[in-house]
Amino acid sequence: MKIIFEDKLIDDNGVKYMNRGPDIDWGLITLQPGQEKPPHYHEKMGETFYITEGTMTFVLKDKEFNAPKGTAIRLEAFETHGLKNKTDSQAKLLFIKERYLPKDKVNCD
Repeated sequence: MKIIFEDKLIDDNGVKYMNRGPDIDWGLITLQPGQEKPPHYHEKMGETFYITEGTMTFVLKDKEFNAPKGTAIRLEAFETHGLKNKTDSQAKLLFIKERYLPKDKVNCD
């Protein structure tokens, strides 16, 4: 058994990894008002998000939509996605990548 405490994790620019490999990659993303994560995609894995606090704005290709607390989003490989917090309060989500492939990220500039 492994017990993980969020407040003990290293914060990597709003990302806290709860587990990295060998089979799954998952963690939390916290965005403060005005913060964002730039668009990117994964070539070999899908990703699932679940909003746990506030409202996140998802950027999917050229469309944006707001996802309030309690919303789940599932993306397949090659689906470009980014995140924004356009609100006045903190927003947080849980992400789950279906495999642990740390180099499977293509940034979209």
